Amino acid sequence: MTATRIEDPRVVPAAEQPPLSPLKRRVWSDRSSSGKFWIAISPALLLYGIFTVYPMLQVVFASFTDAQGFNRPFDFIGLDNFVRIFEGDAVLTQAIGNTAIYAFFKVIVQTILAFLIAVLLHRQLLLGNIYRAIFFAPIVISPVAIVFTWSFMYDPTSGTINELLRGVGLGALAQDWLGNYDLALYSVILVDLWSGLGFNIVIFLAGLSTIPGEILEAARVDGAKGWKSLRFITIPLMVPSIGLVLVLSINGALRAFDTVYLMTRGGPGNQTQLYMTQVFQEGLVRNNFGYASALAVLVIVILIAIAATQNKLNGKIAENEETR
Repeated sequence: MTATRIEDPRVVPAAEQPPLSPLKRRVWSDRSSSGKFWIAISPALLLYGIFTVYPMLQVVFASFTDAQGFNRPFDFIGLDNFVRIFEGDAVLTQAIGNTAIYAFFKVIVQTILAFLIAVLLHRQLLLGNIYRAIFFAPIVISPVAIVFTWSFMYDPTSGTINELLRGVGLGALAQDWLGNYDLALYSVILVDLWSGLGFNIVIFLAGLSTIPGEILEAARVDGAKGWKSLRFITIPLMVPSIGLVLVLSINGALRAFDTVYLMTRGGPGNQTQLYMTQVFQEGLVRNNFGYASALAVLVIVILIAIAATQNKLNGKIAENEETR
């Protein structure tokens, strides 16, 4: 008994397929694989150029002018805006200091907490998946919803935090968390730490899953357990993941804006004013477009330098692994 082959009517045999037009053959068929690649990504590159590269070039150009708003005459003033930045006014200096404090908690504290939590979650804990979901939940929540929820919790009269303190007999510790000059910045930082912790945990969990179990088992046999195993085995193998988290955290710290602006507008006074909120104030409130553009260009240069350094370090790490 012979099997009968059933042809799919939707498939046109090669011999019956219509030939390509000369234009299509010249544009597609006769090109190399690299040419086809560039043709395929050209729409995305076009959109990227229009909505990212072109506005960035406009900002760079404006940084050398005294532009004072949209469609207003301006003059080319060279490096005067950058000189003004390094001369420093009181508000900008305070904003830079606040950003440094914010970056310390965002880069150092959050990274350490995320790494330790990831190490714990990587173990076979009871209800481990539930814990992972709890830490990951803030990532999928709208930043605006997070800000308004925490603003309600921080409310000095009926906020959840003060009500809990009063309920356990610690009413003396109740504060105006966002209105207190000494606590406002740290209250905002706590919100960003809570909302961004889960993303770093996910990156660390992905890195931990790539560590071969045989290496950890061999370390246990040799007597490396607990802290020794973490210090001499886990952390060295997690250097690429740690580097990625540090770069993303520095990037986020320098570009921090939405949480602070929605919660405090930089107040009380300028106690929560960060670098990017100062850029916003100069550009869109005071209409100092040229000066605000210079502030933005400085951040762009710093971020590019950080990314280049990270790429160079990753290349050295890869070379060291190949030579082992």
